[in-house]
Amino acid sequence: MKHIMISFVGSNDAGKLADKEDGAVLTALKKRTFNEVHLLWNPSNESTRDFKKIAEYLKEEIIKRKYCSKVTLHQFDCDDVTDHNEIYPKLLEICLSLSLGKGKKFTAAIASGTPAMQSCWILIAESGDFPLELIRSNEPKYGKPLVTQVKLGTGLPRIIRLEEENEALKKENESLIPRLVMDIKNGRVSVGKIFVPLSPIEFSYYRYFAEKKLRGEELERISGILVPTEFLKKIIEYHTESFPESDLFREQLIAMDKSGRNLTVSTFRGNVSKLNKKVRQALQNRTLENLFEIGREGKRHSVSYGIRASAGKIVIKKQEGT
Repeated sequence: MKHIMISFVGSNDAGKLADKEDGAVLTALKKRTFNEVHLLWNPSNESTRDFKKIAEYLKEEIIKRKYCSKVTLHQFDCDDVTDHNEIYPKLLEICLSLSLGKGKKFTAAIASGTPAMQSCWILIAESGDFPLELIRSNEPKYGKPLVTQVKLGTGLPRIIRLEEENEALKKENESLIPRLVMDIKNGRVSVGKIFVPLSPIEFSYYRYFAEKKLRGEELERISGILVPTEFLKKIIEYHTESFPESDLFREQLIAMDKSGRNLTVSTFRGNVSKLNKKVRQALQNRTLENLFEIGREGKRHSVSYGIRASAGKIVIKKQEGT
């Protein structure tokens, strides 16, 4: 019988990377022996939680400590790590892909990951969609065994309570985040009481991404060497509306549009970089910077851009009093 452990990688697993003790994954492997270990990591925009780096650290430690010689890392792409509806089918798909062949017993170590991820492990096991033994790592300070088996029918209520507490905390934190206000008539941007001094072209770029967020549209994907035609047209429109007297630079953009030429990716990235630098200099708060700068995701030749703050935190004033 081949024993296989599957686990998400959580921030608690950073261990030595964060100058802390071993997290849930390594703790489980101190007490249990497995022939294979599969670690699922979710890409994150937060530099302080690089789950790929944590997963690579765990793989190195597991092999170095001779806990298991076969460790496989899986990128778990998930837009919302609190949404069961997204997590469950993706998690089940990965489990089923590992089950080819007979003589395998699967164990899910569920202590790492969000409460929604933990509850999806329990739901999969309880539904019978995939045969799983569930185990949980415990911190020594609580006086419990380092690793305990999770009995079906008892783990889910606790996870649900954790999720309810998590949701309440998210709402409380959301209320503390200031709003981004764009004054179209005056061409001004502020986050809370902080003024962000953007140039006319930077303001127009920022409005473009703010409008996309308010409309609930996907991130702007930029690939190749040219930016989509629609982007240039919108920048001209926004620039004209907020800065009607500043027409010298705009004439160059209009001439480009009329001749059928597009902005180059290098010009686009340069303006986004300058915009983000001013946002960071004004806010000087990493959490707010991460929310209100123009974030980027993806590989070098196919990158998506957008504002990470929720639409509820963005206000565009197009007239006095609105």
